This record gives sequence, structure tokens and C-alpha cells, in this order.
Amino acid sequence: MMRYSAHQQAWLAHWLTLEGKAEDSMAQTMAGAKVDMNPHQIEAAMFALASPLSSGVILADEVGLGKTIEASLVLAQKWAERRRKLLLIVPATLRKQWSQELEEKFSLPSVILEAKSFNEAKKSRAY
Repeated sequence: MMRYSAHQQAWLAHWLTLEGKAEDSMAQTMAGAKVDMNPHQIEAAMFALASPLSSGVILADEVGLGKTIEASLVLAQKWAERRRKLLLIVPATLRKQWSQELEEKFSLPSVILEAKSFNEAKKSRAY
């Protein structure tokens, strides 16, 4: 995977946000997002996607730095790669917010699984 300098990341984020153009599959994912991205968010998403052997990463930035955007970029890229079984674990108080933002900003469908709905789905063999 190509590594971008901080300047290149800033330019790419600006270019994609304004022009909606794409240079590769990750850029296409970013171009489809309805959100302004910062270079550090793109860098975090690229880090999460960098290792083909990686089973996942933990995004643990401070409050307000855009973990939702970072994680959503990763999920959108995986979705674009036709991976449909993706698991996102978030605090219970944020489940609806994340689900709404995934749909509104990245056009990603999501299902909120809680113990009750999971057990019901399990009984009906939906999962």
C-alpha cells in the first residue's frame, strides 16, 4: 500500500472532498462519503487497512478527533471489497448514532444487535 506524506494526505482529502474524484479503491470509498475528512482520519483508516494479515484494529483517539469517520472509512472500504460480515463494537449509548451516521454519511446499511434481538434472530436462524 502506498504511504502518503502529511502534505499529500491533506491535499488528497481536500481534492476528494471538493472534486469527488478517485485514484484507487480507497479513494473511491472516500469520494463516496458525505463528510469532510481530515488527513489524520485518512491516515488512521489507511493504517487499519494496511496489513493484509490484520484481523482488525482498535481506534482509540481522543474525543472529537473523528473515530466514527475513521472506522466508517474502513467499513466502507471493506464493503466496497464485497465483504458483508463486518462487526463494529461500540458503547450501547452510541449504537443508534453510529448506525445513523453509517447510513447518512457512507450509505452503509447496519443492524444493531442487542442480546434480545440476537437471541430472537438466533431462534429464527437468521444468524
